[in-house]
Amino acid sequence: MNFACARGAMGRTHQLQLLAALIAVAAALAPRVHAGADARFACGFETSWSACGFGEQARARDRISLIEVAGRSGVRLRTLPGDREIAGSGEAERADLALSPEATGCVEGREQWWAHSLLFPSDYELPVVTAADSWPWGVVFDFHHTGSTGQANFQVDVADFPPRLRFAISAGPVVSSGAPGSPTRRWEIGPIVKNRWYDFVYHVKWSAHGDGWFDAWVDGKQIVHYLGPTLYAGQGCYLKLANYHTPVGKPVSVVHGRVMRGPTREALGPTREALGSGPLP
Repeated sequence: MNFACARGAMGRTHQLQLLAALIAVAAALAPRVHAGADARFACGFETSWSACGFGEQARARDRISLIEVAGRSGVRLRTLPGDREIAGSGEAERADLALSPEATGCVEGREQWWAHSLLFPSDYELPVVTAADSWPWGVVFDFHHTGSTGQANFQVDVADFPPRLRFAISAGPVVSSGAPGSPTRRWEIGPIVKNRWYDFVYHVKWSAHGDGWFDAWVDGKQIVHYLGPTLYAGQGCYLKLANYHTPVGKPVSVVHGRVMRGPTREALGPTREALGSGPLP
């Protein structure tokens, strides 16, 4: 028997086995690295919100329900009078769905494209002035900072006199209170129109520094072209589908439609920005 040949064959076999093991490890790790950078996210609310990773912030489970409106699947968030002290809401009323920071992927230096839709149904109530609230407001979508106080980094809200739909950005070295004179910036979208879908597209680079940006379109029209910080220093953020408002003494509903994220505009698929002013297919 030629022991030298046998040893050589055994050595080659060992090398091939080691190479195969390394390839298997690399293949297992590669999707995790890629997913952290630009993984897609899509939730159409056809069957569930929890399967998409959304957690509930509401007084009771019946405040959140699947619904179909104007040919689209969605999720209805409904508050009843007295739905206060929900997930830090204080005296304001809340029925929200939230993604985790990890699922949102909102971290320093990351670039993302997002799309979502919302509708104000017949039982949506505008914020109203009361003895307790001289400056009423409502928030219907936000990228909320990971801190416990202050304004969200980005939000779609309803406020002003008369109440109108707006965008707001709060970021940088100071956590904004949103009060006059604070570093919050706002852009008006327009008056609330009930029972129609609003389609939003965002292109954002998350940064606590001057190299960030946020572009926002509504129904294909660009409303925001912002350059500057999009995070607070040392914090991340997470996505919220919201129905969060000062009390109005009545039930209030907001309906949210599909939510999508991708590394490019094309990854979001067809939206009203690409198709013109007509409805989504």
